[in-house]
Amino acid sequence: MKTTKTIIRSIVTTTIATGLALYTHAQTVDGTLEGVYGSPLATQTINTGFGDSTVGDGTSAGGSELDAAYGRISGGNLYLFLAGNFEANGNHVNIFISGGLPGQNVLAVPTTATLQTMNGSVFSPGFQATYAMDLNDFAGTAYVEEYSLWGAPSGGYVGSFGLPGGIGTGSPGGSIIYGLNNINAAGVNGITGTAANPAAANAVNTGLELSIPLAVLGWSGGSINVLADINGGGDGYLSNQFLPGLPVGSGNLGTTTFNFASASDEYFTVSVPEPSTLAVFGLSGLMTSLLIRRRK
Repeated sequence: MKTTKTIIRSIVTTTIATGLALYTHAQTVDGTLEGVYGSPLATQTINTGFGDSTVGDGTSAGGSELDAAYGRISGGNLYLFLAGNFEANGNHVNIFISGGLPGQNVLAVPTTATLQTMNGSVFSPGFQATYAMDLNDFAGTAYVEEYSLWGAPSGGYVGSFGLPGGIGTGSPGGSIIYGLNNINAAGVNGITGTAANPAAANAVNTGLELSIPLAVLGWSGGSINVLADINGGGDGYLSNQFLPGLPVGSGNLGTTTFNFASASDEYFTVSVPEPSTLAVFGLSGLMTSLLIRRRK
């Protein structure tokens, strides 16, 4: 029969092993959803107005969509995953992040690349954009823009990376890692603006993944708010694909700017995680203390 000391030692060993596993987990950024993300933070509400791709060859010929959004804060990085697919015709994905420091409620990026077309877009009340990214897949190459919006705005086009077969990973700006897997042919359909099937949207497990150092985001230590959308070539024609999703019945905006001044929650939130690893090691310390006391 096991003694109390043996049982406590077993618990300590197990909790330390669990804590180390949590602490040392290295996340791969490749455009494929990992279970570490947990549940979606936003699910598409409406079917896409940019066409529904039915091919899985990485070109997404015929359509672009945003199905669901996931995120986590870990190891000094913000990890984002946008399930969906993006037609390799130059359609853009725009991502705006509110990291906590004073930023922009009305978009005003430097006039250095295509995102400038969206200047004048108005975010929801309380959303202060501190960082923005723009990616488009054109004929199997991903072209990337990055902008810092806290303090003096800066940024523009930073480079590209290849997408053989619609799949690739790169860090053209040197700090943010992008992983795109563009083979999805499921999720929402192309009956523009009608209610999307949330189960189908949440079932998509490929898309655009990012690892972003918190240090570049204007992060103040709290939760992070994010808005994502799909735009046309040159960022000149906004679709109806936003995350969070627009109201059922919404067609493509068809404009270069959006205005969410009257929408209080047109963003999703990535919360700071509970200090689970510290809690595990705290429990280990408690068990060790009990073991020491038992020996006395």
